[in-house]
Amino acid sequence: MTSTLRRHLAVALGVATLLATEVTPALAHPAGPSPVEQLRQDTEAIHALGVSGVQARMIAPDGRQSVATSGTADLNTGRPVPSHGYFRMASTSKTLVATVVLQLEAEGRLSLDNTVDHWLPGVVRGDGNDGSRITIRQLLQHTSGIHDDLPGYTTPEEYYQQRHDVYGPEQLVARAMAHAPDFPPGEGWEYSNTGYVLLDMIILAL
Repeated sequence: MTSTLRRHLAVALGVATLLATEVTPALAHPAGPSPVEQLRQDTEAIHALGVSGVQARMIAPDGRQSVATSGTADLNTGRPVPSHGYFRMASTSKTLVATVVLQLEAEGRLSLDNTVDHWLPGVVRGDGNDGSRITIRQLLQHTSGIHDDLPGYTTPEEYYQQRHDVYGPEQLVARAMAHAPDFPPGEGWEYSNTGYVLLDMIILAL
Protein backbone atom coordinates (compact mmCIF):
# COMPACT_ATOMS: atom_id res chain seq x y z
CA MET A 1 0.00 0.00 0.00
CA THR A 2 1.42 3.39 -0.97
CA SER A 3 1.86 6.25 1.45
CA THR A 4 -1.02 8.05 -0.29
CA LEU A 5 -3.35 5.12 0.36
CA ARG A 6 -2.22 4.92 3.98
CA ARG A 7 -2.85 8.63 4.41
CA HIS A 8 -6.36 8.39 2.97
CA LEU A 9 -7.09 5.31 5.07
CA ALA A 10 -5.88 6.95 8.28
CA VAL A 11 -7.91 10.09 7.62
CA ALA A 12 -11.07 8.24 6.71
CA LEU A 13 -10.95 5.75 9.58
CA GLY A 14 -9.61 8.09 12.24
CA VAL A 15 -11.77 11.19 11.72
CA ALA A 16 -15.54 11.53 11.97
CA THR A 17 -16.59 14.74 10.23
CA LEU A 18 -19.44 16.57 11.92
CA LEU A 19 -21.38 18.80 9.53
CA ALA A 20 -23.52 21.74 10.62
CA THR A 21 -26.14 23.68 8.69
CA GLU A 22 -25.32 27.36 8.39
CA VAL A 23 -28.36 29.65 8.17
CA THR A 24 -28.35 33.36 7.47
CA PRO A 25 -31.34 35.70 7.59
CA ALA A 26 -31.34 35.99 3.81
CA LEU A 27 -30.52 32.43 2.73
CA ALA A 28 -30.44 28.94 4.25
CA HIS A 29 -27.66 26.81 2.77
CA PRO A 30 -28.65 23.19 2.04
CA ALA A 31 -27.47 20.71 4.63
CA GLY A 32 -24.57 18.43 3.74
CA PRO A 33 -24.64 14.67 4.15
CA SER A 34 -25.29 13.29 7.62
CA PRO A 35 -22.32 11.87 9.55
CA VAL A 36 -23.54 8.35 8.74
CA GLU A 37 -23.78 9.13 5.04
CA GLN A 38 -20.37 10.82 5.14
CA LEU A 39 -18.91 7.66 6.68
CA ARG A 40 -20.41 5.61 3.87
CA GLN A 41 -18.99 7.97 1.26
CA ASP A 42 -15.56 7.81 2.89
CA THR A 43 -15.46 4.01 2.75
CA GLU A 44 -16.49 4.12 -0.91
CA ALA A 45 -13.73 6.64 -1.60
CA ILE A 46 -11.10 4.43 0.04
CA HIS A 47 -12.32 1.42 -1.94
CA ALA A 48 -12.07 3.49 -5.12
CA LEU A 49 -8.39 4.13 -4.37
CA GLY A 50 -7.69 0.44 -4.82
CA VAL A 51 -8.18 -0.97 -1.33
CA SER A 52 -9.98 -4.30 -1.75
CA GLY A 53 -12.12 -4.07 1.39
CA VAL A 54 -12.94 -1.33 3.87
CA GLN A 55 -14.79 -1.26 7.17
CA ALA A 56 -15.16 2.01 9.10
CA ARG A 57 -16.81 2.49 12.48
CA MET A 58 -17.85 5.77 14.09
CA ILE A 59 -18.73 6.01 17.78
CA ALA A 60 -20.75 9.08 18.82
CA PRO A 61 -20.30 10.79 22.22
CA ASP A 62 -23.47 9.07 23.45
CA GLY A 63 -22.04 5.65 22.55
CA ARG A 64 -24.11 5.04 19.42
CA GLN A 65 -22.15 3.28 16.68
CA SER A 66 -22.37 3.54 12.93
CA VAL A 67 -20.61 1.14 10.57
CA ALA A 68 -20.03 1.42 6.84
CA THR A 69 -18.40 -1.13 4.54
CA SER A 70 -17.24 -1.27 0.96
CA GLY A 71 -15.56 -3.82 -1.28
CA THR A 72 -14.82 -7.48 -0.69
CA ALA A 73 -13.42 -9.42 2.25
CA ASP A 74 -12.30 -12.34 0.07
CA LEU A 75 -10.96 -11.75 -3.42
CA ASN A 76 -11.47 -15.41 -4.36
CA THR A 77 -15.15 -15.64 -3.44
CA GLY A 78 -16.18 -12.00 -3.70
CA ARG A 79 -17.63 -12.14 -0.19
CA PRO A 80 -18.47 -8.60 0.91
CA VAL A 81 -16.85 -6.96 3.91
CA PRO A 82 -19.01 -7.72 6.99
CA SER A 83 -20.13 -4.95 9.30
CA HIS A 84 -19.06 -6.98 12.35
CA GLY A 85 -15.55 -7.83 11.13
CA TYR A 86 -12.39 -7.16 13.09
CA PHE A 87 -8.74 -6.65 12.25
CA ARG A 88 -5.44 -6.78 14.09
CA MET A 89 -4.31 -3.42 15.50
CA ALA A 90 -0.62 -4.30 15.43
CA SER A 91 1.57 -1.37 16.46
CA THR A 92 -1.41 1.00 16.63
CA SER A 93 -1.87 -0.49 20.09
CA LYS A 94 1.36 1.15 21.26
CA THR A 95 -0.35 4.55 21.28
CA LEU A 96 -3.07 3.18 23.54
CA VAL A 97 -0.58 1.42 25.83
CA ALA A 98 1.46 4.61 26.21
CA THR A 99 -1.71 6.58 26.98
CA VAL A 100 -2.71 4.16 29.75
CA VAL A 101 0.79 4.27 31.27
CA LEU A 102 0.74 8.08 31.31
CA GLN A 103 -2.75 8.05 32.86
CA LEU A 104 -1.50 5.72 35.60
CA GLU A 105 1.45 8.04 36.20
CA ALA A 106 -0.90 11.04 36.44
CA GLU A 107 -2.99 9.13 38.99
CA GLY A 108 0.12 8.48 41.08
CA ARG A 109 -0.07 4.72 40.66
CA LEU A 110 3.36 4.42 39.08
CA SER A 111 6.35 6.58 38.20
CA LEU A 112 8.00 6.76 34.82
CA ASP A 113 11.28 6.41 36.71
CA ASN A 114 10.23 3.09 38.26
CA THR A 115 12.40 0.24 37.06
CA VAL A 116 11.01 -2.78 35.26
CA ASP A 117 12.13 -4.90 38.21
CA HIS A 118 9.97 -2.77 40.52
CA TRP A 119 6.84 -4.15 38.84
CA LEU A 120 8.12 -7.32 37.17
CA PRO A 121 10.87 -8.66 39.43
CA GLY A 122 13.17 -11.10 37.69
CA VAL A 123 11.44 -10.93 34.30
CA VAL A 124 14.18 -9.03 32.49
CA ARG A 125 17.23 -11.15 33.23
CA GLY A 126 19.87 -13.12 31.38
CA ASP A 127 22.57 -12.52 28.78
CA GLY A 128 23.36 -9.06 30.13
CA ASN A 129 19.75 -7.89 30.47
CA ASP A 130 18.99 -6.23 33.80
CA GLY A 131 15.51 -5.01 34.66
CA SER A 132 16.83 -3.06 37.64
CA ARG A 133 18.57 -0.66 35.23
CA ILE A 134 15.68 -0.12 32.80
CA THR A 135 12.93 2.39 33.56
CA ILE A 136 9.35 2.66 32.35
CA ARG A 137 10.32 5.92 30.66
CA GLN A 138 12.96 4.10 28.63
CA LEU A 139 10.46 1.44 27.57
CA LEU A 140 8.09 4.17 26.36
CA GLN A 141 10.86 5.96 24.47
CA HIS A 142 12.44 2.85 22.90
CA THR A 143 15.72 3.55 24.70
CA SER A 144 15.85 0.43 26.90
CA GLY A 145 18.33 -1.42 24.70
CA ILE A 146 16.29 -4.64 24.88
CA HIS A 147 16.80 -6.67 21.71
CA ASP A 148 13.70 -7.49 19.66
CA ASP A 149 13.13 -11.09 18.66
CA LEU A 150 9.47 -11.36 17.73
CA PRO A 151 8.22 -14.14 15.46
CA GLY A 152 8.22 -12.93 11.89
CA TYR A 153 7.60 -14.00 8.34
CA THR A 154 10.18 -13.90 5.55
CA THR A 155 8.16 -15.71 2.87
CA PRO A 156 4.47 -16.00 1.92
CA GLU A 157 4.65 -19.68 2.87
CA GLU A 158 5.81 -18.84 6.40
CA TYR A 159 2.99 -16.33 6.74
CA TYR A 160 0.33 -18.91 5.92
CA GLN A 161 1.96 -21.48 8.18
CA GLN A 162 2.28 -19.18 11.19
CA ARG A 163 -0.43 -16.53 10.86
CA HIS A 164 -2.68 -18.15 13.47
CA ASP A 165 0.08 -18.84 16.01
CA VAL A 166 -0.48 -17.19 19.38
CA TYR A 167 2.28 -16.18 21.80
CA GLY A 168 1.88 -15.07 25.40
CA PRO A 169 3.79 -12.02 26.64
CA GLU A 170 6.10 -14.17 28.76
CA GLN A 171 7.08 -16.16 25.67
CA LEU A 172 7.86 -13.01 23.70
CA VAL A 173 9.97 -11.56 26.51
CA ALA A 174 11.82 -14.86 26.88
CA ARG A 175 12.81 -14.72 23.21
CA ALA A 176 14.29 -11.27 23.76
CA MET A 177 16.15 -12.37 26.90
CA ALA A 178 18.04 -14.94 24.83
CA HIS A 179 19.95 -12.02 23.27
CA ALA A 180 22.34 -9.49 24.73
CA PRO A 181 21.04 -5.91 24.86
CA ASP A 182 21.61 -3.80 21.77
CA PHE A 183 23.06 -1.02 23.96
CA PRO A 184 23.09 0.03 27.65
CA PRO A 185 19.77 1.47 28.88
CA GLY A 186 19.38 5.12 27.91
CA GLU A 187 22.42 5.20 25.63
CA GLY A 188 20.77 4.62 22.27
CA TRP A 189 17.48 4.26 20.41
CA GLU A 190 15.97 1.22 18.73
CA TYR A 191 12.31 0.52 18.00
CA SER A 192 11.27 -2.13 20.50
CA ASN A 193 8.13 -4.24 20.34
CA THR A 194 9.35 -6.18 23.38
CA GLY A 195 9.49 -2.96 25.39
CA TYR A 196 5.78 -2.44 24.83
CA VAL A 197 5.04 -6.06 25.69
CA LEU A 198 6.70 -5.32 29.04
CA LEU A 199 4.57 -2.17 29.43
CA ASP A 200 1.48 -4.33 28.85
CA MET A 201 2.66 -6.66 31.61
CA ILE A 202 3.30 -3.74 33.98
CA ILE A 203 -0.21 -2.40 33.40
CA LEU A 204 -1.68 -5.81 34.19
CA ALA A 205 0.50 -6.09 37.31
CA LEU A 206 -1.05 -3.00 38.90
